[in-house]
Amino acid sequence: MTWTGAWLLLLGMPAMALPERADGAVRTLPPQVREDVNAITLQLLKVQDADVELSCPKAVENARWGVETMLEVGERNLQDGYLGRADYDRMAAPLKTRLETLTLADCENAAGARREFYRCMSSDYNHVMACAAAHE
Repeated sequence: MTWTGAWLLLLGMPAMALPERADGAVRTLPPQVREDVNAITLQLLKVQDADVELSCPKAVENARWGVETMLEVGERNLQDGYLGRADYDRMAAPLKTRLETLTLADCENAAGARREFYRCMSSDYNHVMACAAAHE
């Protein structure tokens, strides 16, 4: 599973503070919530600021924050019953791997699409998944 696929799996589940289900069943979303999630997903996957200059410290900070947030939301969704263990594990593995590679040294040595990813992440207005989808 790619980390883009992991993000889409994760985003499809709300991170609400609800008690965990005793039966272990995965909760389903009401239709209106599902529509809202889909609309948010479409917006997050759009690059908002395409003309930003590369700033490796800012890019790494933004990218790491985005991936860490996705992992935290995934953990809450697992605990709250909106995501099963197998789906969480499939989602979390590529994100954790990606997190390890998001370093200042990687940014400073990046070329081509990887450099463009970091340039995209230099903007506070871009989401990590939008930049990944646009430049990887």
